[in-house]
Order: sequence, then C-alpha cells, then structure tokens
Amino acid sequence: MKKTLFGLIILLLIGGAYYIYNSGLGLDEGVVYASDTTLPGDTVINSGERITLKDGATLTVEGNLNINGELECDNGPLNLVVLGSVSAGGQITCQGEGGLNIIAQNNITFSDDTEVVSDGSVQITSNASKIAKSEEAIEAIYNETGENSGEGTRIGPMIEGGTVGSGVSSAMPQSSQKSPIAFLGLVKIAAAQEESARDKEGNELPGVVISGTWTIGEGGAPPAGVEVGTPGKKVKKIILNFDFGDNGKVTLKNFHLVGPKGRAGESDEGTSCNAKGGDGEDAFRFRVQAKDITLDNFRLELGDGGEGGFAETSKDCDPGIARGGKGGEAGNFKMTAIGAIQINSFHIVPGRGGVGGAAIGNGRDGLNACPGTKGGDATATGGDGGKNKKELAVAGGVSGIGKVTIDTVVGGFGGDATASPGKGGDGSACKCNGGNGGKGTATAGKGGDASLSGIAGTSEGGDGGNASSFGAVGGVGGSCAVNQPKGGNGGKGGDAKSTFGKGGNAVTKGSDGEVKDETGGDGGNGGDGCGFGRGGKGGAGNPPGKNGADGKLICSDEKPKTAPDSGGSGVTPGKEVKSTGGSGDSTGDETGGETPKQPKFIQAIKYQNKYLPVSELIIEDEVGCGADHWHAARGVVTATDGTQVFDPGPQCGYGKVRDLPATQVEVP
Repeated sequence: MKKTLFGLIILLLIGGAYYIYNSGLGLDEGVVYASDTTLPGDTVINSGERITLKDGATLTVEGNLNINGELECDNGPLNLVVLGSVSAGGQITCQGEGGLNIIAQNNITFSDDTEVVSDGSVQITSNASKIAKSEEAIEAIYNETGENSGEGTRIGPMIEGGTVGSGVSSAMPQSSQKSPIAFLGLVKIAAAQEESARDKEGNELPGVVISGTWTIGEGGAPPAGVEVGTPGKKVKKIILNFDFGDNGKVTLKNFHLVGPKGRAGESDEGTSCNAKGGDGEDAFRFRVQAKDITLDNFRLELGDGGEGGFAETSKDCDPGIARGGKGGEAGNFKMTAIGAIQINSFHIVPGRGGVGGAAIGNGRDGLNACPGTKGGDATATGGDGGKNKKELAVAGGVSGIGKVTIDTVVGGFGGDATASPGKGGDGSACKCNGGNGGKGTATAGKGGDASLSGIAGTSEGGDGGNASSFGAVGGVGGSCAVNQPKGGNGGKGGDAKSTFGKGGNAVTKGSDGEVKDETGGDGGNGGDGCGFGRGGKGGAGNPPGKNGADGKLICSDEKPKTAPDSGGSGVTPGKEVKSTGGSGDSTGDETGGETPKQPKFIQAIKYQNKYLPVSELIIEDEVGCGADHWHAARGVVTATDGTQVFDPGPQCGYGKVRDLPATQVEVP
C-alpha cells in the first residue's frame, strides 16, 4: 500500500512538472522586480497573480508571455520587452509619469477581457529604437502628429488648411480583404484564424490582435474598481504611438479609443496685482505608422482641449490686472502607410475646444485721508475659447474616405471677465476732498472658431464669455463744524466699461456673451460747512453713475445787544441761523424782543439722502457682512425730516461704519 501511494505522488510531481514546462513558468502572487530582469523561456502570469515592475525596471521575456493576472508599474514606467509572442487577458496598469511601453517582436493578442490603464503615454512597437523615452522625444512625436506632413499614403491630421488630395477615393475597393491584424478592439476578434501577412521576402509579419477596455490619461470611464489619477506635472504631452515602421499590416477593427482631454492651464489666484492664467494644453494625439492600414469599425474620441487657467488678482491693487488663459485645442491624429490605407468604417468624435479661463481683477479701496486717496482701478480679460479646426488632410492611396463620419465640431467657450475696482477714500477733515472711485474694465473671451472640411458634417462656434464691471463710488468730502469753511468736495465716481465675448465663427455661429453689469460709479457727496463741498460727478457707464449731493451750508451769525426800548423791555442777544442743503440759503426768523432759538446739532449718518440719528442706531458685526455696520436699535429709525426708515436687515443693515461715518447735522 505504501509503495502504491509513493508511486502515485511521484506521478503527480512528474505530471505537474510536465504541465509547467509546457505552459510556461508559473509565478507566485505578488512578485516585484525592482531592477531590470530577464526571464528565460515562456512566462505565465496566472489569474490571481501579480507582477510589479518597480522604479522603471524593464522586464524582458525571452520566450512567449501570457498575462491572465495583473502586470503593473510602481514609481516609474512599465517597460516590457517580449522576444516571442504576447497573449493577454488580464489587467495591465501603469499610473505614474512614465507611461506604458511594449516592444513585441512577434504576435500580440489581447483578449476582450483585457483591461489596460495608463495615465501617461502608451507606445507599442516591434523595435526598441522607436520608443520615445524622453519628454522631448514624446513632444517631437506629438508635434509631428499635428503637422500636415508625411510621405506616402496618409490620413490626418485635422488642421486648419487641410485638404483631400486628388488620388483619394471615396469608395472602398471591391476586392477589399479582411486584414489579419486587429488593433485595440473592444469586442472579440477572430482575426487570428486569417492568413498571416508577409513582407516582400516572404517572411511572416507580426500579427497584432488587441481587444479589451483601454483607458488612457483621464479619457473615458475607467474599468470598475480602477481609479485613474491625474498625470504628474512632468507629463507635458500624452501620445498613443503605434510604430511598426515600413512593416506590419495594421487593422484597427472594432476599436473604441477614448483619449484624455488636455491638461488645464495653471491658475494664478490672489498672489499678485498682475494675474495670468496659463493656457490650456492641447489634447492627446494618436499616431500610427505601418506598411498598410485598414480602419474597420473604428471609433476615435479625441478629447477636449484643456481649460484655460483662472486668474484673480489680490485685493490690494491699483491697478489690478487679470487675464484668463486660452483654451487648448481638441485632440488630433495622423496615420501614414508605405502602401495603402483602406477605410471600411471610421467614426470620429472630435472633442471640443477648451474653455477660456475666467478672470477677476480687483482694485483696493482708497484711504480716508486729506485728501482721500483714489480707489484702485481693475481690469479683467477672459481667455479665448480654444479653436477647433477639423479640416482633414488626406494624401496618396486612401480609399473609402466616404466611410468617415464625424460628430459636430464645436469651439471652446470664451472665459468670463469681472472687474471690481475700489471706492474712493473719504476726506478725513474739514476742507478735505474725497478720492475718485476706481475704474472697472471687463473684456470677456471670444468663443473658439470651428470648421470642418473633407468629411460630411457641421460645426458650431463656441459661445462668447460674459462681462461684468462697475465704477466705484467716489469718496465723501470732509465736513466742518459750524462756521468753519469749507466742506470738501466729493470724489468723482469711477467709469465702467464691459465688453462681451463674441461667439466663435462656424457654420452655426456661437452665441455672443452678455454684459451683466456696466454701472458707472456714483459721485461722492460733498462735505458740510460754512461753504459747502460740491458733490462728485457720476462716472460713465450704462447706466451712468449719479452725481453726488452737495454738502449742507452750516453757518451762524451772532447779533449784538440793543438798547432798551421806550417801553423799558430788555432785548436779549438775537441769533440768525443759516442752514441749507445744496446751494440754496435758508435764513431763520429775526426776533426783536424774543430770544431766538439756538441751533441744535446731533450726530447722524447719511443714508439715501436722509440723516439717521446715531442715538437710534447700533453697531453690529455679523459674519456675512465682514465689518462693523449700522442697524436700527428697534427695527426702524426716525430720520431728521420726520420720516421712518426701516432697517434693510442682513447682512449689512444701513451700511458699513467705514462707508457711512457719523457727522454733525443741525435739526429743528
């Protein structure tokens, strides 16, 4: 019995060794390679197992590679070199600044269960020399993809001025054959059963069958349970580069590629008085180079241009100037072949131009001084929306151009602009003029232009941005005590100028933006005195600001005593009081034998051309107002003219104490 059991164990061990030998090298779960590693023979990553390439290590497989588990990177790119064939049905993930690079010298087969996730560039090629390793090299491919260049047969890029060449056919050849290579499909492909492609010497060319769900950059919805982070700042450009040189017959079949939008421009918020948002970056670009290319049920989503950066000045500025960043352009592609490009079905989702960045310019309030200082000017300019010129460039032996369809091409929206200047400072004492209010200038961004040619379709311009500005109120002239000449003049109200962004040009023009506010600043009120201050002139705008009210004339003249009259009655000193609002005079009654009334003065604030006694007010500091402000002690105040003025309520009541200082006024 023991001998039988021992023999059975030996047979199991031999059988297991034979299975491992024929199916490749089985790896345990959680293998980490932190340095370049070469695996001899065939390699299998079974379901439930994981290989991690750490710190940019390169994994070289001398035989075939079968990925049914997980292959991922950590703190660097995922670099894979396979001297044999690649077969994948698991998950390949690389989130970091290096992207994903695959060099395969033979067949590549990715099943429809495969998930590929990379927040950087993805490059697949049959030759290591064609991998762009530096950011400069990636940017060179990125820029070349957007240029109207390339010998031989070519489709793309889609740029302003692109044309369809005379040798291009709108129909497919009647003898069109299915390609043996299917590239990046989202549905199962049986192309592996077709006859292999061969070069002119008769050598078999690599077959590429790639299916599954591919998520690149921040494009599209990632697979369930997968989070795709924002690429690091070192990743300047994102490309999807499939370069097989002059060899290989590539077919993009049942292929749905969703690319990322361009990175948003850097914001500049509250750090200076000259704020500039960064321009949004252009979206990713897709590049294919091969001997022959066939497009068969290929859906390409190019990604939106990046949003322009937001800009806002700090508060303490004169002037405060803010400019939002421009929106980036949508993605692009180019495919070139030594032989032919055949199109059976190709659908393009062009992406939108990036939205222009919003801008807010702030001017500081003037200081209460003698004279009050000027309020700070504010200028804001919204960024223009990204243009979207999808004019297809096609050259050489391209057939089936009539099988290309494209969704509506849309330009980016223009950025909004808001200008908030500072009010003029008040005159701090008798004879002190108020400062002028700051000027506000807001210019919204233009909507991006859009155009389409070479393909049947239409275009829409981006909507223009909205503009909002106001002129700040002029400072109040300083007031004087009775008989002190003269009250200070009020400061001029600031001018306001708002310009909406125009809609982008296209078959359907974008809507123009709106002017949300363009109100001129009110002039500051003149100060009281024996010789009143003139109110400041209202600023230009729509509507223009109101002129400030002139100050009150407050003078008193003492009368000398008179001799007793014949009746022996004494005459006490009389007093004539003059008090006016504006330039008119009002003289009190002169009494002969009666004692004239002495003028009465109280502390009051001026609210909507009425004087409110301070004795009926309280000072509060509610959170929503942000400064000490006046409220009625009992909900309503009786003004000096006898009318009742109800408390406006939160947040700032009748106004901030610094804006409505208490002054001495005469009452009946």
